[in-house]
Amino acid sequence: MSSNYNNSSRMREICAASLSGIGIVGAAEARVVAGVAATGEPYYYWQRWARPEYFHTDIQTAHDQCQGGDNEVVFITPEIQYIGGATTSVKLTWSKNMTHLVGMYGPAMQNMRSRITHVTTLPVMCEVSGYGNTFANLYFMYGVANTDLNCLLVSGNRNSFINCHFLQQVDTALDSASFKMVNIQGSETYFKNCVFGADTILWTGAGALVGYGSNANPPRAIFENCVFIIRADAAAPFFLKIAAGTGIFAQFFRNCLFLNMGTSMTYAIDGTGIGSGQLVFDNNSYFAGPTDVIAAAYISNVWAAPANTAVNQVTGGASTRLFNLLGVNVQVS
Repeated sequence: MSSNYNNSSRMREICAASLSGIGIVGAAEARVVAGVAATGEPYYYWQRWARPEYFHTDIQTAHDQCQGGDNEVVFITPEIQYIGGATTSVKLTWSKNMTHLVGMYGPAMQNMRSRITHVTTLPVMCEVSGYGNTFANLYFMYGVANTDLNCLLVSGNRNSFINCHFLQQVDTALDSASFKMVNIQGSETYFKNCVFGADTILWTGAGALVGYGSNANPPRAIFENCVFIIRADAAAPFFLKIAAGTGIFAQFFRNCLFLNMGTSMTYAIDGTGIGSGQLVFDNNSYFAGPTDVIAAAYISNVWAAPANTAVNQVTGGASTRLFNLLGVNVQVS
């Protein structure tokens, strides 16, 4: 393989083939990031994929070298990538627009080999402040201390996450009510084939897998074919949590599964700050493990499947609202 492989016609062909399945069209130049753990022959193999100026061992450096707005792609090799290096971590800030980050790995939803992680505490591991970016085939491994409270902050608009897994590795961080695995503060965010959480880490506090924070832009989002997993050891955790001041927004969930593997949760959703927001679940989405979907005061903000469908059946002694999206605001169109 030529050392001038990058941006050749052959490289563009490989880029197009690699990206077609995740919907990126018209990709421009590509960069390759190899993890610091890639030594010896694997390192030299990946190095042959790009000219020196397009080959990096740090994600942030690869991002910073991109022009932005040109549909550039940063490929991550199937190894562990330490943000900021293997000794000291620095938050990954993805501020460029239409600049994509893609793992060089096959289709999967959990524990992909293109992994992003850190070695020292980071209150926020990754922030996406740019717009129109796509992140795909990535495993976000978060947490080394109880102060690590936000794996991913999405403050930019129109960003997409496809085939991504978000995991908190330290259970003491899950004791905090401030914990949010993913915090959405931007508009038009899209998640497809993603997994949030795991069935092995005990969760005690009133944090959430996905939180919606107040921002100038209402946190509109669509989740498609996603799995949300909690192993609660108390009733306090939530799958979703809405902060006050989020304004008018809509969240759509298509074919999404919400599973609690531990102690029964009181509510699946903390609707305290929901205001004028609306959450819409199709009839292929369901919850298992909470006593109710949301408190009675916020029922009118949640739209569920029509009555008398499998998703609406009461199981396991749950309340009459369970599995009717635990019975919330049932509407028949």
